[in-house]
Amino acid sequence: MIFLKSSQSGVDSTMTKMIAAKPLTGIQISQVHLRTANLSRVLHFYTAILGLKVLSSAGSMACLSATGLEPAWIRISEEPAAPARNRGTAGLFHIALLYPTRRDLAAAVVRLAKHRHPIDGASDHVVSEAIYLRDPDGNGLELYADRPKANWVWQNGQVGMSTEVLDLESLLQTAGPDAATAQLSPATRVGHLHLQVTDLKAAELFYHDFLGLAVTQRSYTGALFLSADGYHHHVAVNTWGVRMPVAEDEVGLASYRIIVPDKDQLLELSDRARTNILLPDLRPDRDGPVLRLRDPAGVWLELA
Repeated sequence: MIFLKSSQSGVDSTMTKMIAAKPLTGIQISQVHLRTANLSRVLHFYTAILGLKVLSSAGSMACLSATGLEPAWIRISEEPAAPARNRGTAGLFHIALLYPTRRDLAAAVVRLAKHRHPIDGASDHVVSEAIYLRDPDGNGLELYADRPKANWVWQNGQVGMSTEVLDLESLLQTAGPDAATAQLSPATRVGHLHLQVTDLKAAELFYHDFLGLAVTQRSYTGALFLSADGYHHHVAVNTWGVRMPVAEDEVGLASYRIIVPDKDQLLELSDRARTNILLPDLRPDRDGPVLRLRDPAGVWLELA
């Protein structure tokens, strides 16, 4: 048996095998931690334009959610000396905010137009409809709404996905008359996370072989999509334009957290991480233990 190793820049891609994981179930991307050099500018975007609410703010840290109540699903910390991210490094591709209905997604588009915030694109992925944009730090964002799961097409364990031009006119027809001022639905949450990595094989070994996520789509060149419980994807990874490992002190994604259903599963992951030489860090948190380890992008993944 050859084990995977971890380094400052993530998984060592020279390793080719690891102890197989049980399928991971019942998970959720629960929190994303962003590093910024200008907290007030970024906070204005997430609150005034996207409609999130601040549930706590102290000095250089702010926590946000759709309701202004726990749990917080975006944390933003300010480090004024943090350099801008080099676009050739691994790290965040986009955070994907999942809206509960097309109407809610349409309202988000109306808000963007009201504030004259540019979008990078709009795509129909068959399983979902998505709008792409960037926050003031250049972090990628996807705003999306799923199509009914009953309409997704699966073949040999792969979900049918594509990238087509989104019918924006059809989407905007669902927006209500008060869309520009409508409150963000409390059901809005982080639906998935898309990361950039230096090695696709190492990423598959980590997310599939170690964590136990199923590979749900591998037809996109240079990308993989993985999930639990038959979702189209909770995590996506790509190597598009990536030349260097993540720089730990840069503006951008500092860490992200995945909730697993019970403590036993968390401890099993901790044991498996040690066996596979992934250098896990298991520490107490107010809601229970948190397992921290480097992902293939070199970013801190927290399992709670």
